[in-house]
Amino acid sequence: MNFAIVIPAYNETLTIVDVVTRALQQTQKVIVVDDGSTDDTLRKLDGLGAQVIPHSQNMGKAQSLWDGMQAALSLGVDAVITLDGDGQHCPEDIPRFLESAKANPQNIIIGARLADKSEIPAKRYYANKVANFWIAWAAGYPITDSQSGFRLYPSALLRQLIISTARDKSFVFESEVIIKAAQLGFKSNALKIAAIYNENARPSHFRSVMDIVLITRMVAWSLFTRGMYLPGLYRSTIKPKLFPKPFTAIGWDGVLTLFLSTIIIGVTAGVSYILTLLYAISFAKKSTITAQGSHHLLVLGMQLQNNEPNEYYKSRLDRAAACMHEDPSLVTILLGGITANANISEAQAGKQYLLNAGINESNIRIEDNSRHTLENLKQARDLLQLEDGKVTIISNRFHLARVHSLANGFKITHRLCAAEEYLPINEVTLLRLLIEAFEIHWYYAGKAFAHLTRNKYMLNRIT
Repeated sequence: MNFAIVIPAYNETLTIVDVVTRALQQTQKVIVVDDGSTDDTLRKLDGLGAQVIPHSQNMGKAQSLWDGMQAALSLGVDAVITLDGDGQHCPEDIPRFLESAKANPQNIIIGARLADKSEIPAKRYYANKVANFWIAWAAGYPITDSQSGFRLYPSALLRQLIISTARDKSFVFESEVIIKAAQLGFKSNALKIAAIYNENARPSHFRSVMDIVLITRMVAWSLFTRGMYLPGLYRSTIKPKLFPKPFTAIGWDGVLTLFLSTIIIGVTAGVSYILTLLYAISFAKKSTITAQGSHHLLVLGMQLQNNEPNEYYKSRLDRAAACMHEDPSLVTILLGGITANANISEAQAGKQYLLNAGINESNIRIEDNSRHTLENLKQARDLLQLEDGKVTIISNRFHLARVHSLANGFKITHRLCAAEEYLPINEVTLLRLLIEAFEIHWYYAGKAFAHLTRNKYMLNRIT
């Protein structure tokens, strides 16, 4: 495939030489747009062999990308690959982009980083997730990483594209491209790439709050001018849950009760949700960190990263290990099957972690069929006779209120033990609590509906 590489650069003195040198190993058609850098980025580009387009003043990433794309199109290429100049992207991944483009010639190929959550700053990760939701709605299909700048664009798309490159569109541009591309019949494919945040790189130009606000404003206007584009909401969020492969997810009853829960929040002007949020915060703040008097610990699993426990799951396991060191008679039951792209179950990964922490294998049991909290607790109830009340459930503080609600639904007499010493006060915790509160509200709305309608199938799932 005949392609060119476009690299927008603004004050990239620490990384630009390495990025351009490696890009030139993939193709000699490398175009760097220096966006009015105030350091010596432009000087360092001398003699490297790349085509350099200098801006006399900073015009923003949107204009830099557009100028580079137009220069690439003038070379008669079939595709334009963009990557950032700060070293976050590996030019060595480009052959993988080309292979994906051969299989999907009408699609934008986007290097998706969000699968590697542990390597991404939390504020950036959750800001991207918010942006993904809105952009997917406006585009009309699920999107894994809408903010990645490592992309392959078909030239056929770029020749048709009409889009603003104003200064305030700097980080809106790449999001808007996805939406406008969908309207032209070009979707995107995600290609998993590593999340690289070099210690020597300059601070990101992306402003997590302000730029997400600008992106959301752009998307809101796009939706408003199309009557909120409800088919897009259905195709991007509801349809993937209704018809996953295999068909499991939340099912029709889950969709119905989700709708009911949302209606209740609207009818009560948000009061029912606020009360649920306060309920979640109360448990998050007051729960203890001991398991005194218990016979069993239940440790809820969590999605793995590279077949290893993530930071939240590790904190649960660390708390379990501390309790077991304090009381060697305790038996820990690890809950969680194979989820996402893992090759082993959450419970198996947790067991290995506890063994490495010096816990006796005879004190560890696993349940590796469940896929989420509801199934975790249902499997735990069926696994043991827990009526003696000597069971302590360990989870993260933001999760404890939902755990308590579900465990009560299954009539599991239990105590709660928080993974963390105290409730962290930060944006990530707040977002987690907001999500948990919605999940709890959804659960109680569904439970009430199941009892009122005497729906045995639903009641069997949640009680």
